Amino acid sequence: MKALQIISLFLLIGISFSCDKETTQAQDAKALEKIFAEIETMAKSKACNDSSQWMYTNYGAKACGGPVGYIAYSTKINTVLFLKKVNQHRTAQSAYNEKWGILSDCSIPQEPNGVACEDGKAVLIYE
Repeated sequence: MKALQIISLFLLIGISFSCDKETTQAQDAKALEKIFAEIETMAKSKACNDSSQWMYTNYGAKACGGPVGYIAYSTKINTVLFLKKVNQHRTAQSAYNEKWGILSDCSIPQEPNGVACEDGKAVLIYE
């Protein structure tokens, strides 16, 4: 019986520590901004000299569904980590939208046709 009480106590402690701490909307928004800043830093970490070494992906999650926009990235970076971080941001933004009842304009951003290099920077092509 004593063992059952000890196990129950540990379970109760574990459950109370595993619950998410309450955060404010501003704290959640700041966390999203931090993830996106990391994404942008990775995306801009290489100079764009050869557009064939660049790709793009969508990022973010609008409240109505669909991406917020597109971002170019070099194939010379750790693309697995980069795309994992983009997906982490997408998931976090979707959760943020749901948690805080965020509304969006429901417009769908145009997908680029490719990436060009201008003055060492990647530029998305829309034609």
